[in-house]
Amino acid sequence: MHARVDAAISLDAREVPPKMLERLCRALSFPNPAYLDRLRLGLHTGAEPETLCFAQERGDVLRLPRGAIHVLRRIAAQDGIIIACDDARVLPEAKLEALRELPMRDYQARAVDKLAKVTQGTVIVPCGGGKTRVGISAIARLRTPTLVLVHTLDLAEQWLGELKGRLGVDAGLIGDGEEHVAPVTVASIQALVRWEPSKLDAFLEGFGLLITDECHHCPSSTFRQIIDRCPAKYRLGLTATPEREDGLSALLDLFLGAPLVTVTHDELVAVGVLTVPEICSVETDFTFPYTGGEDYAPMLAAVASDEARNALIVDAVVNEARSGHVCLVLSGRIDHCRALEGAIAAHGVSAAVLTGEVKRRERKELLDEARAGKLSVLVATSLADEGLDLPRLSRVFLAYPGRARGRTTQRLGRLMRPHADKTDAVLFDFVDNKVPILRRHHLERRRLYAEVLGVPASKLSTREVAA
Repeated sequence: MHARVDAAISLDAREVPPKMLERLCRALSFPNPAYLDRLRLGLHTGAEPETLCFAQERGDVLRLPRGAIHVLRRIAAQDGIIIACDDARVLPEAKLEALRELPMRDYQARAVDKLAKVTQGTVIVPCGGGKTRVGISAIARLRTPTLVLVHTLDLAEQWLGELKGRLGVDAGLIGDGEEHVAPVTVASIQALVRWEPSKLDAFLEGFGLLITDECHHCPSSTFRQIIDRCPAKYRLGLTATPEREDGLSALLDLFLGAPLVTVTHDELVAVGVLTVPEICSVETDFTFPYTGGEDYAPMLAAVASDEARNALIVDAVVNEARSGHVCLVLSGRIDHCRALEGAIAAHGVSAAVLTGEVKRRERKELLDEARAGKLSVLVATSLADEGLDLPRLSRVFLAYPGRARGRTTQRLGRLMRPHADKTDAVLFDFVDNKVPILRRHHLERRRLYAEVLGVPASKLSTREVAA
């Protein structure tokens, strides 16, 4: 049986035996997180499907994700069918000019070597382990026009800077009102999904390598609709946190390929690539009469507006900033960020708010000031959870409740990058023990800290600071 391989795998649906189709649908179906969310909230599920199936019939064509080739071959073999692939992936004839060779650590070199052989896959490396270096080294090695997909402008700026500084490449940018296409282009996923389909397809056909940064977002519909249209021969996904809480982690393999390299925090700490931060639990006096689901949003609003709790946070941040540390304060609310920044600045400490509302140029200037040690405090929303390149950072303050696995890991990882001016690193976790659900969230975070740092939760070294 012939399968055409381009952006996806296409089969003649008329040639697929019913039993084989049934097995493919079963193997490529997953519980729909949106359906489960509506059930959990007691909402009517409406037209929301119970499962998501990635074996899709479109007329006489059966379409599968490109990473499902091994699933297809295994299932076809049960019926004695051999799959012959017609390779229609894109590899432009025009090569990039010879680029600088970059020094790489062993695991980075292994990832690039393996990508060159197997053509697609993911690289799983903790924050600070050099995922971007893998990507730009792959560009230098393959020398094919490359598209880098990102989901924030901060990540776009980071890539543009690395490509210019490391490879000497002036990359194009799609996003933030720009549409500058170049042989190496960095594109915001939010910008591309708004393009008219024919324009998007013509654009995607110009690249031989697709790099998806923070690729754990790949299962989201916006990322999938771009990746599933891009016929580039090579695909590379980069992430520190491949596990998704919605149960769709397996989609990384289906759309980007199996892991090329997986590196743990322990390995990087052992060779001195990462430092080990201390966990500092700060107990607050916050209380709230929480009784159930409908109370959750009002409770979070009360957390953000609690004057005594905010004063505790501000005092801790000001004390660390005055001691010479670069501080990152994280909240899930813009109004909370503004309130904290204003209170910190009122103490004479240089501080700035970093949210999605801040324009690209201003964000870059703020980050450059923080990297140079000229700005003591950044107060940010969740956009700082991914792609924040700030090795000088030595203090992180979790000012807002949360338990998301990926975010918790990313936040801890922000502190683990070594820097000549950083003697130690501390994560301050503000714990609302008087509210049972928030206390449980803190215990979940502690378990994640222990997992990331490679120690049992019972032996997690923490320093308790009372309110």
